[in-house]
Amino acid sequence: MRRLQVLGATAAFAAVALLSGCNKPATDNAMSADAVKALTAIQAGEAQWVADAKAKAVEPVVSHYASSGVFMAPGQTPSVGMDQIRYAWKQMLADPAFALTFKADKVWLAASGDLAYSRGTFALTSTDAKTHTAGETKGSYVTIWHKAANGSWKALEDIITPGAATAAAATATGAGAASAGTVDAAKQSDAIRADEGQQVADWKARDAAKIAAHYTADAVVMDPGSPAASGAAAISAGLAEALKDPAFGLSFKADNVTIASSGDLAYSRGLYTLVATDPTTHKPAATKGSYVTVYGRQPDGGWKIVEDIASAGYPVAMPAK
Repeated sequence: MRRLQVLGATAAFAAVALLSGCNKPATDNAMSADAVKALTAIQAGEAQWVADAKAKAVEPVVSHYASSGVFMAPGQTPSVGMDQIRYAWKQMLADPAFALTFKADKVWLAASGDLAYSRGTFALTSTDAKTHTAGETKGSYVTIWHKAANGSWKALEDIITPGAATAAAATATGAGAASAGTVDAAKQSDAIRADEGQQVADWKARDAAKIAAHYTADAVVMDPGSPAASGAAAISAGLAEALKDPAFGLSFKADNVTIASSGDLAYSRGLYTLVATDPTTHKPAATKGSYVTVYGRQPDGGWKIVEDIASAGYPVAMPAK
């Protein structure tokens, strides 16, 4: 999780999730029948979720989440579990101006068929709490999907961030390649936590080259108030811009790391604290927020970031020096 931008717009609004397909396959093998079935099921679930939101049907909308699901929206602390998710969506759907559209640019299905994610863009119309007028917000989202025991797909993590409408390049559908042998999930989880610890150290050292090395060449970074940064050149440019700020500081830690049973896909979810110069006051200001980072297993067995999204939360007191 790396925040390239600092203090973005953080109007409270609704979330989006879902979609089909899958990232570039680890190999060029054609999708299996099971993979096609899984992707079709996710597509069908997405279409139903859109219809449920349009109908402002709270319970059907909430049913798309896993019981342990987490919903992360700007300006809010994460909604954890069905009760909190239900409350958040109930408030949003009660807005007479509420309208939501979304579309995935990319979805990756793990070779094991038990974990998938979607990344795309959304457009939300809602009533501004301050002005009491309806307005549209556009941005990016990432949703992590888990295959339940009954074969249905449920959202484990659902995070959105406002930003420019520019979408990252679409990716063809496909399926990951299964790893040989048994995957030691605990070992791989520890490896990702260790990597995130190194990321924090690299940010503290303000070493742009080392930070960039944690991403794949086609990774996408989605930060509040900014277009998605797609690819190495765009990510490096964002890093350079962020590190111009002498007040810049970033710390983060995962609350959860999940590894697909095939060992080709993983994600982390947690909270971050960002210190940056406020463009209005020109003084350092601290903000907390949520993040989800998706990792792809590399040929050498290591992990690199393929998707990185943050949802800005709320101002906090400056951390003690």
